[in-house]
Amino acid sequence: MIRRLHRGAVVVGALFLLALPAAAEEASRDSDDVEMIPVRNEAEAPDFPAPPAEAAPLDEIVVTGQRLQRSLADTTASVGVVDREAIARSSAYDARDLLTGFGNVVGGGDNRPIAIRGVPQDGIGGEGDTISVYLDGVALPPRAASFAGPYSTWDLDQVEVLRGAQSTNRGRNSLAGSVLLRTREPTPYWDLRARAARDNLDGHDYAVAGGGPLGDALRFRIAAQDRYDRGDIYNVTRNEDDAGRRGSRNARFKLSFLPASLPGYEASLGVTLADNEFGDNLHDASQGERTATANERYDERYLSRIYSLRQRLPLAGAWRLEAVTGAFSGDNDRFSDFDRSEEEGGISRFDIEEQLLSQELRLHFDGESVRAVVGAYVADDERFDRNSGENIPAGGGVAMISGTVDSLRETRTAALFAEADWDFAAHWRLTAGLRLNHEKNRHRAASELDLTLTAPVPGLDLPIGVPLPDAASDLLAEAFPDLVPPDYEESGERRFTDLLPKLGLSWRPHPDRNLSLTYSEGYRSGGTSISFFGGEVSEFDPETTRTLELAARSRWLQRRLSVNANVFYTRWRDQQVTVGDPTSFYTTTANAGRSELYGAEVETLARLPWTLEASASLGLLHSEFEDFVNEGEDFAGNEFPFSPDVSASLGLRAAPLSWLRARIGLRYVDGYFSDPSNDADTAIDARTLLNASVDFDLPRGLLLTLYGRNLTDDTNLQAQFVSDGRPARRYGESRLVGARLEWQWQ
Repeated sequence: MIRRLHRGAVVVGALFLLALPAAAEEASRDSDDVEMIPVRNEAEAPDFPAPPAEAAPLDEIVVTGQRLQRSLADTTASVGVVDREAIARSSAYDARDLLTGFGNVVGGGDNRPIAIRGVPQDGIGGEGDTISVYLDGVALPPRAASFAGPYSTWDLDQVEVLRGAQSTNRGRNSLAGSVLLRTREPTPYWDLRARAARDNLDGHDYAVAGGGPLGDALRFRIAAQDRYDRGDIYNVTRNEDDAGRRGSRNARFKLSFLPASLPGYEASLGVTLADNEFGDNLHDASQGERTATANERYDERYLSRIYSLRQRLPLAGAWRLEAVTGAFSGDNDRFSDFDRSEEEGGISRFDIEEQLLSQELRLHFDGESVRAVVGAYVADDERFDRNSGENIPAGGGVAMISGTVDSLRETRTAALFAEADWDFAAHWRLTAGLRLNHEKNRHRAASELDLTLTAPVPGLDLPIGVPLPDAASDLLAEAFPDLVPPDYEESGERRFTDLLPKLGLSWRPHPDRNLSLTYSEGYRSGGTSISFFGGEVSEFDPETTRTLELAARSRWLQRRLSVNANVFYTRWRDQQVTVGDPTSFYTTTANAGRSELYGAEVETLARLPWTLEASASLGLLHSEFEDFVNEGEDFAGNEFPFSPDVSASLGLRAAPLSWLRARIGLRYVDGYFSDPSNDADTAIDARTLLNASVDFDLPRGLLLTLYGRNLTDDTNLQAQFVSDGRPARRYGESRLVGARLEWQWQ
């Protein structure tokens, strides 16, 4: 299936190239309009400019995460944007650290997955992601998107988080929002930058990036990074201080083709390789905060490869054609102590292979009163999981299990979409969008388990201490189905066609004031659920959300102050929930929920006299299950997991001298629960994180930065539950301080 789509993508790309000569004859845009995505001129805005004598107007930011690219002032969706300069001066470990600086965006477990508006990346139960992630226009498959993908901030150009359903815009896996990462484009001049950093967690960060022209039509850029720290989790059983280690090795290559013979045409080929290493992010904390007791060393690696080809071709008049071809493959290998305790509780190996191929075509029209885009998207996504275990206790200690559980998920998606802005009267704009999405998914799973009795079973004459033959294992599973899981082989196939609308009305009485009201629908597709142990099969249908959102955009003080606000109300129906104990291996998925959520996000940025810059972000949220019963336990009235009532951040940047800059940031997250049960064992206290950094410009293009994160050393607990009487916890980062030296030439 992957090969078939791959051939189709190649054919589409070839047809696009063949269309160039004819289209070039009609191209009417001048040769200056060659950038695929508007970016600021690097030659005029280096990373570390000298502070201006007086406050300058705020830069115009283009939001690229929507099919119709708009400025932030014209975007009605609730968007958080981190631009190139902010990324360059940040001490964030990866892009997820940047995202959690916005209201109603919360880190969920060692800041690996995130939650937007109280909806975790893997959903509130159910299957499939709710937040889509894109790198240079290419979608990342679920495991990479929610956990181990190429999130390095080195040489990124812009990071965007779109809060609220983006299903009309992005399709599947976008019910809660979208994240878009964009790397820097090759430049028409030569440049080079490098970095070396060390921190108190025995961490290092070595990176280099640069590129330039290869003649009149070709430009290239290469970026590479090696980053590592040992983490802050101590394993008391193994006497190891790197139980929570993390490492990342990334390499990116971009090649741009801008032929003078085809004015306005641009092709950009991108390759990204990422090799990420992790320690455990779930710990038995019975020996104290930030401790682990596992007697086996946890080891996990995720290797990802991303290939993208983006093309843009001006057509006659106001028309242009764009194409994005993407391919992703990822391999995840994990070895862990099954019970994560000091006892001999068995070991587990978890292997994942992810592949995704996609092709998108977009036809744009940019008229005086109408801007529109129509397009088509196809994708083929495959994920194979193999979980193997050895000597895992079962049946209350009566037996030990060894064997494998295999799972294969295949998803084919095809969509037609359209969106238009119509300025139908002075100061008024109508926005309409529609997506017709068809999906076919298949889930196959099989287990092959071997049992070894460790104690006699009354009524059954079976040997002790030796693996049982298959017939005897089946007999034991039949006699005690709740204690010993049987072998199984199950599958299911579903098809869904959904129509996803969006409609908005905007009023702009002043060039710097914009008020809009938008209705949109979100969805997450249905499928077939197969419980990990036992093989119980349940089919579930799509879940949908309906959202009404009011957005206000304003700029003040000669555009030195911006205030952006969104207020939303969402109804969620046919909600996919996990049925069964979420800490067990006997869960299935059902449409057993109905809920509501409402709240607001406000972001403000101000450039002040004396080279000061201040920013603030506020998220207010209320979430509540209206109908959710899990094995007799009624969750109605409970709040969503990872949905704090308040999340906020404050930032201040000062440049008192031409060679000195300082930044301080404060992040607050109110208390919440990490499970829909809202049990006391899952309650998370509020946290306040303080970050700061100081830059010193040195001679010969050098920059020295001293930085600290979580300087108050907040416990930064992000999730917890109790398993077999032991506390299991996930933490964010503890206190970290470091120094970084950078060099730039251009």
